Amino acid sequence: MQLGLVTYNLAAEWDLDTMIAACEATGFGAVELRTTHAHGVEPSLTPEQRAEVRAKFEGTDVRLWGLGSTCEYHSPDPDELAAQMQLTRDFVDLAVDVGARGVKVRPNRLPDGVPVEQTLEQIGNSLAEVGAYATDKGVTLWVEVHGQGTCHVPHMKTIFDYVPNPMVQACWNCNQPDIIDGSIAENFALLADRIGLVHIHDLCDADYPYSELFDLLKGIQFDGYCMTESPGNEDPQRIMRYQAALWREMTG
Repeated sequence: MQLGLVTYNLAAEWDLDTMIAACEATGFGAVELRTTHAHGVEPSLTPEQRAEVRAKFEGTDVRLWGLGSTCEYHSPDPDELAAQMQLTRDFVDLAVDVGARGVKVRPNRLPDGVPVEQTLEQIGNSLAEVGAYATDKGVTLWVEVHGQGTCHVPHMKTIFDYVPNPMVQACWNCNQPDIIDGSIAENFALLADRIGLVHIHDLCDADYPYSELFDLLKGIQFDGYCMTESPGNEDPQRIMRYQAALWREMTG
């Protein structure tokens, strides 16, 4: 397992140079750049700007691991669904150009008035289609366990049943509903063979069993990144050092 940083929360207002310097100073090996944040890495970039982004990471100790899109596939409106799928393809193309390993996508909710199974099937089939596009480009899709209703891990398992492509992987998100009687083991087992990315939050939070999570990840020989979304403060590098220290202690 390796430690990385999502720009959500702590690094939302940083440009790329600030972000890379902070990660190098505090021992974070990779970043996931969430859309709409100050770094400005978006599908609207020109070819020249994409090359500049790639160059900023080359020769540093920090990998541009992923692009954190908010692409989602639950809408019953076919035009909106088509737009979200095209935006996913645009992020995949961006990932190729800037040298990112993958793109994070998500389900976001279960629409009112639509049978749950119908929505889960639609999300799964949509992921199968955009996942094939990503695979052809050598890009992984990470599907975040996210959203009102859709973050229910058994629902995520149903979604993945429609997507046999191993390049479409789960992003474990450390949600409170993961926990059953103090443990995440039951829900973790449902996605264990698909987990390719992990989002962690504040490791000081005793309400989530992080030590158990890291033991379970070791059990599946997970060798990817755990990306922190820890909140920041007026001294963000201090927070990063604390989180890195806790990470080392909890993971051994």
